[in-house]
Amino acid sequence: MKIAIYSSKGSAGKTPISTNIALDKNFCVGTNEAFHIYDSLIEDDQLIALDTEEPFPSELKDMDVDIVFDLAGSISKLAVSITSALTMSDVVIVPIYNEYKSLVAGLNTIHQIQQYNQNIIVVATKLQKGKRETFTGDWRQSSDYQNIANAVHEKFPEHDIPVLPLKFSKVFDSIFEQQKSIQQMMAENPLAKYSYRDVAVQFEDIYQHIGL
Repeated sequence: MKIAIYSSKGSAGKTPISTNIALDKNFCVGTNEAFHIYDSLIEDDQLIALDTEEPFPSELKDMDVDIVFDLAGSISKLAVSITSALTMSDVVIVPIYNEYKSLVAGLNTIHQIQQYNQNIIVVATKLQKGKRETFTGDWRQSSDYQNIANAVHEKFPEHDIPVLPLKFSKVFDSIFEQQKSIQQMMAENPLAKYSYRDVAVQFEDIYQHIGL
């Protein structure tokens, strides 16, 4: 399977999602980030790092290889690393968080992606409870999630784009510090099973939607 993680807005959560998938599911990683963190996380023979103006190898499309593309930058005629990855991917994940610039950039990103790939999933990232929110468990009840989902569905009413929740958690820092996926950390630490269970369940929902 080939998965692209892309948003034109930085800090939306592309790299944490990509890294967790790669470590959890033993995926290769493709990135066009000039300064990426994968050298210390991914074996050399499982990493493809390119410049923005360099396409990912076309042979990848027909190869039986599992790869997640962590893509940065804006779509343009010169940014062939982005368009080549979007075109060959089975699914594109667009992370969006509940902040005006991220919402605008995320919606524009979806519109641009649709020229290259129609199989899009939005992950609503950095979800946090508001002061008066008392729900338990179902993060779809959060106002952060609802604002993102409503914006997506209002902008693209003719497309049934899934919007999946992913709460804010310090576990995303731990992924890089410990060089382990969330599930791997939970398997090693009994306390982590409790602390990270909500995020782990949310990732399982993402995996189910993309067929992992």
